[in-house]
Amino acid sequence: MRVLDPAVRDTLRRLGSTSTVDQVVAAACREQRRFFDALDAIAQRTPRAGAARHYLAELGMVPVAPAPRSNVDSAAPYYSFKIVGTGAALCIAEAQTRATRQYTVNVEGAVALAGAGPKAFDWPNKIVIQLTVQEAYQTLALLENKLPAVKFDGHGPKHDKSLHIEFQQSHYFARVFQRGRQAVAVPIRPVESIPFKSLLYKQLLRNESHLRIEDIKAMLDQMAAMASAR
Repeated sequence: MRVLDPAVRDTLRRLGSTSTVDQVVAAACREQRRFFDALDAIAQRTPRAGAARHYLAELGMVPVAPAPRSNVDSAAPYYSFKIVGTGAALCIAEAQTRATRQYTVNVEGAVALAGAGPKAFDWPNKIVIQLTVQEAYQTLALLENKLPAVKFDGHGPKHDKSLHIEFQQSHYFARVFQRGRQAVAVPIRPVESIPFKSLLYKQLLRNESHLRIEDIKAMLDQMAAMASAR
């Protein structure tokens, strides 16, 4: 039973839970997938983590989280959008790095659920890649057609997740990997790249409020020129 997985208990303990094993098992049996979806959102620090903690608090599994500081940037929900392929889909979402609270983007990938319809994907078991700020700049350079491809490896607590995106003339092609799991492969059409680029600009400008879009574009040009000169 997954409810007995040490990772489940570790996540609950980190949230201050004092629930017994019997109480956790009872809640998991009653709530089923929703219970584990909430734990995954918290463990992976997705944009749903705040709502997931509130849900677990309502179940009596964890203490109520302290009220956030009055700050526009802490408001939820985070903006996100999906890019859907035939066998998999991506969710591109606002995010903040945990250590430095810098604004960035999560790229989340899920495979299609067999026999569940053309738009049913296994989001509870998605692979989440949070771009570093440097990777966000590189991804933006790619989507502005200044770099031919980007490849980010070593993500996640076990350093077993990767994100590869490349330009393929008529579209971009993204692949999300995690060791031991089916890869998520999704083409990104030009029109679908627009909100992706827009969100990257938004997040990077939030980190550097003294910059303008023109400044970021100039830095991307310089980065691409140096990369091509290697």
